[in-house]
Amino acid sequence: MFSPYEYNPFIGQYSDEMYNYYPGQVSYGMYDSNGYPYLNSEINIRQNQPLLSNNPEVVSVVLFKELTAYPNYGNPSRNADILYTGNQGSWTFQSPVFLFVPGNQRAQVVIRAVLDDHANVPVNRYSARIIINGTVVHNGTLPLVHGTPAGGMFTNWRELTFNVPSLRRVNQITIQNTSTAGPDDWIGLDWMELRLLPR
Repeated sequence: MFSPYEYNPFIGQYSDEMYNYYPGQVSYGMYDSNGYPYLNSEINIRQNQPLLSNNPEVVSVVLFKELTAYPNYGNPSRNADILYTGNQGSWTFQSPVFLFVPGNQRAQVVIRAVLDDHANVPVNRYSARIIINGTVVHNGTLPLVHGTPAGGMFTNWRELTFNVPSLRRVNQITIQNTSTAGPDDWIGLDWMELRLLPR
């Protein structure tokens, strides 16, 4: 009796007597195009290859400003700044002299914000005008939602990102709450960042 791995000269092909399995035996159905069973060393199991990249590093400097005027809602600090309907606020970012290279940098301001937890007020009634270094970069409704959980440390803050026009060593961000909501409705601000990036 010939092993399934041995050539049977009487029938001119590999033996197909594969009634009993034993360790190392090729499973049923694993045959090549000529009907011969694959040897274990011939079985090629296809495996997806990783898709990788190794791009050059990009150096960036981040100036971070935690906002702390009201002792609730912020995450994780619990503190946040509040702008009620009709309010206006201004914040400044002063870049250290050794970091400020005029002409060689571009910058973005990132504002982490959310609407109040007054879920009965439609979100389309909230709006703001955002001015950076004297230039309006946003005027209208905001892509924000009401903060949740109500009355607690909100978990659904969102980041608003704007390019900084005419980057300066001292940059000013002004936000005007132009909402048509009630006087007790507000926009919350958790923190701001000024990101300095190479051109």
